[in-house]
Amino acid sequence: MSQEKYTFAMRFSTWFGLAALVFGGFCGGAMASGAYATSYFARYGGGHMLVFVLIFMAIMAICCTLGINLIRAYKVTDYNGFYLALYGLQKPDSNPLLKRIVALFFDCFTILTGIAACAGAMALFGSLAQSMAGIPVKIGSLIAALMFAVLSVYGGAFLRKFNTVMTLALTGSLLAILIAVCALRGDVLSSLIGNFETGVDWSGVPLATGYTMVISYCFNVGSWGATLSSYSEKIRDQKDAIGAGILIAIFVGALFFVTSCIVLPFLPEELNSTPILNICQKHLGSALTVIYWVVIFIAVITTGPTFAFSIAARFIKLWKTDAVDQRLKVFVIAIAFMIVCYFVSLMGLMKIVQIILTSTGAIGAFSIFIPLLISIFRVRKLNQAEGK
Repeated sequence: MSQEKYTFAMRFSTWFGLAALVFGGFCGGAMASGAYATSYFARYGGGHMLVFVLIFMAIMAICCTLGINLIRAYKVTDYNGFYLALYGLQKPDSNPLLKRIVALFFDCFTILTGIAACAGAMALFGSLAQSMAGIPVKIGSLIAALMFAVLSVYGGAFLRKFNTVMTLALTGSLLAILIAVCALRGDVLSSLIGNFETGVDWSGVPLATGYTMVISYCFNVGSWGATLSSYSEKIRDQKDAIGAGILIAIFVGALFFVTSCIVLPFLPEELNSTPILNICQKHLGSALTVIYWVVIFIAVITTGPTFAFSIAARFIKLWKTDAVDQRLKVFVIAIAFMIVCYFVSLMGLMKIVQIILTSTGAIGAFSIFIPLLISIFRVRKLNQAEGK
């Protein structure tokens, strides 16, 4: 295809595809429960909520733009290649010891983020089980651990079948809930949006600490470059990298904004890990509550098996014997991973979101974000050498 025929419509189609992929990745159970809204974005009122969302969008746009441009420049096709290129170790003659160190470090980082995602999904499932059937949270989380391990055997196919449906269903249900909230407490919401005075003392945590936690959490998005490395083959130039990065930030920023707006009029009373579920049960109709239950249940059971399957697929290579069936290997690795996640889930969804994700974000700030900024000069030098 010649450059003249590469129209804006074609560019936008590429940007939209990547933005939709990341949007679907964020549109999971923890997001739909409102845990991110009460942990980070809405807990200090509507004025600071807008600032927090804008900070997130800015960091997301920078990380995704630089990550996609790095992918384009070095023709990266998988997450290991992405991290090697990020550290300038993509050449065949690069130091093999440094390559192993980088690979090991980001394997550990990936496992830690996977534990946070699966433990959060278990904690949310436990809360749902208690709310819907009166099952104790710990028992519900244990049921989720076993279910996630079993479903991980069919992880790849499971994700392909249900991810798109789940994302569309969650988006539709969240918009329906937002409309219902606006009808019920639209006046409260409008009085809080842009208000920097009301809400600063809701959480009892200093505002400066809130900004630190939000910024630390935001740096988790640096790892999206590694994820997008397998889906960015249509990126042609730096314009595509910039356009896709900005559109991704807009899509995901809108998701945080909507969930925060749903929760905001009910704070500080609903400053907990499942505020949207509580809002549905206490203030909205039973039909909308049932729809929300079903949709968030689908979201939860797609998150856990997906991460468990990814971890199993990574470490199954170390299990050399052919005497054990492949699916049994996946199950054994997944159940071992789920046991770890189960004990972490006992912290509760709010603490998982606030502590683990803030910690991984801080790690990502130094190990991914700073190298991404440095990569600007390397990519520019590479472009000049290639005459671009």
